[in-house]
Amino acid sequence: MPGSRRSTATLAAGVLKNQSQPLRLRTGTVIALLVASNVLGNFTLSRGLHEVGRLVSFSPWPYIHAFVNPLVVLGVLLLIVWLISQLSLLSRVDLSYVLPVTSVSYVLTALMGEFLLHERVSTERWIGIGLIGLGVSLVVRTVPRTVPMLHEVGDLPYEAAP
Repeated sequence: MPGSRRSTATLAAGVLKNQSQPLRLRTGTVIALLVASNVLGNFTLSRGLHEVGRLVSFSPWPYIHAFVNPLVVLGVLLLIVWLISQLSLLSRVDLSYVLPVTSVSYVLTALMGEFLLHERVSTERWIGIGLIGLGVSLVVRTVPRTVPMLHEVGDLPYEAAP
């Protein structure tokens, strides 16, 4: 059946072509990755540093010793993922969109602090956190990119994924 061979060949060519293109994550996926890595990174870093103890020194040795703690290392690695996600997001959408939308991490961090780290979050903080949540809900309804992309990467136009 020549028709099925042609479609298989066309499919194979399409697959090979797609393999050579860089991985492009949707903006929403990068936002979720950024928020999750920020919240989990700060949470594990805090847990690890509470295990290490108070660090107040001009000597680098106590800080270097903190990196022996696996939670500190995991927190730092998650915050590296956060930074890479932040770079990716800022390269594709407006700063005035990124920072308010990703500030939902403040809300999630406060919840983790209250319920998992057993921190006391005051009423004033909860009110402020509620206002942040309200602000996020307003900003997320706006267009992420208001100016056109000015650069191309290789042969592919570099544009924000919806």
